[in-house]
Amino acid sequence: MDIVDCLLEGHRTLRSSLACMAVLLDGPSGVGWDDCAALDRERFSRELKGFFAAFKAHEAMEDAYLTRILHQIEMEPDLNAAIAEGHRAVAEMTKLFGAVAASCDGEHVYRLRTVLSRLSEELETHLSYEEKVVFPKLRALLPDRLLRELGRRAQAATAAAAAP
Repeated sequence: MDIVDCLLEGHRTLRSSLACMAVLLDGPSGVGWDDCAALDRERFSRELKGFFAAFKAHEAMEDAYLTRILHQIEMEPDLNAAIAEGHRAVAEMTKLFGAVAASCDGEHVYRLRTVLSRLSEELETHLSYEEKVVFPKLRALLPDRLLRELGRRAQAATAAAAAP
């Protein structure tokens, strides 16, 4: 597994986590302001924690490997700027989502749906850009041996971080 594969695995985890939270928030059962009284708050809380853990781990992997590589190989300035803007937009939406989720006590769940929808859009735009533009360039510019070595290091770092 090379570094791009590791990053793609992180993308799948983030998408899956957001989709699971969307399903949990998708069942209106009340009317108006209290439109989701049946929200399984415990499960939502677990999914939310899982999303933030996955987001933090993926962000750390990108910072440790992707960002550093892009600067070392002097990728086009426009590409670096686009990646930085994507990271900024996703980070801001993630912070907003965390704040709204922290203040939600099961009522006014429509707020969470709205912010989750925006976060999903921002994240999907960013992930798609990396997958369609950045990752193919990395694979074209870097030798397979180096990509695999970086993947090995990323997997080892992830395993070490997950160990108790």
